[in-house]
Amino acid sequence: MPTLGKKEICVIGAGNGGSAIAGDMTLAGHQCRLFEFPEYAENIKPIMAQGGIHVTGIARTGFAKLAMVTTDLAEAVRGADLMMVTTQALAHERVARELTPVLSDGQTVVLWPGSGGTLVFRKVWDEKGMDRRVFLSEGVTFPYCCRRLEGPGTVNIHRIDGPRMLLAALPATDTDAVLKALIGTYADVVKPAVSILEPALYNVNIIVHPVGALLNMGRIEHSRGEFWMYKEGLTPSVKKVIYRMDAERSALFKRLGYVPYTYDQVFWDSFNMSVDEFARTSSQGPFSMQDRYITEDIPMGTSLTVSIGRKAGVPMPTYETMIHLASVVNDTDFYAKGRTLENLGLGDMNLEELKQYFLIGKRPSFVMNS
Repeated sequence: MPTLGKKEICVIGAGNGGSAIAGDMTLAGHQCRLFEFPEYAENIKPIMAQGGIHVTGIARTGFAKLAMVTTDLAEAVRGADLMMVTTQALAHERVARELTPVLSDGQTVVLWPGSGGTLVFRKVWDEKGMDRRVFLSEGVTFPYCCRRLEGPGTVNIHRIDGPRMLLAALPATDTDAVLKALIGTYADVVKPAVSILEPALYNVNIIVHPVGALLNMGRIEHSRGEFWMYKEGLTPSVKKVIYRMDAERSALFKRLGYVPYTYDQVFWDSFNMSVDEFARTSSQGPFSMQDRYITEDIPMGTSLTVSIGRKAGVPMPTYETMIHLASVVNDTDFYAKGRTLENLGLGDMNLEELKQYFLIGKRPSFVMNS
């Protein structure tokens, strides 16, 4: 498949992020197909009616006429060079399952972001015997900060992320191939990670969102929507909790043999600005303890980090506290239902086997028999 020039891009998910990728990449000269699941067809009806997306903000602006807008995944994927998955992490298992029969050799799948979603995809594909040579990868965060301010059919991009967002493939030996496939799109705003473990666990949202929301829950519920987490919720005491989680994560990466990044470094690499600068242009919210700041980031990213920490014998009491608080206020055991090694089918491996799995994407039994 070509790595230069015009790309055929399939964007999976037509929310804020999917609209931004489809709109901006179309304006960059690529052919973009936008897919949405049938039950969320309201997201794409206005786009179908007008034939594209009105893009405003600081990126490429104007009307982006899309090559295709559909609820038929096979139609959207057929012949595409790149699949950009922009759904919530909670939908990754479904996306992986429905992609299985429609993928072709040589295609590239990128999860924006992943939060370990590549592990979910690999589990599903292995279970289903998916035998095509597909390059599977994930990024640490989304390429833009954006909102559909005027509803479906529009998107406002108020920041372009990068320039050094962590990205890796599973297996890690495929990362170079993914970077080549991204030439002309996002290759210049990402940097290769050692393995998918780095983009999975360094997604800043899995620390700052739960802490900022849970430690301001009284203010959020009292204000009834008049709350800006980054502007008012990240007080000096709240930041202490964030940096304690950062220290626990660094200890985990050291135990795994990685050179750790700091929270501030990852934030700057991802957004090209400090947390304080980010706060000045941040959006309102969250608005409840049922927001995705809790219901997605806790079971997907925070729980995955803790499960790996338990395997590695690294205490993560602050992470554990956030999971516990989120579970209490939502009457849900987020860890039990979360993206953990056990739920990913990886709990039986020892630490060394697990480290190899993150690099080669195969269980030890597969390696020994190969």
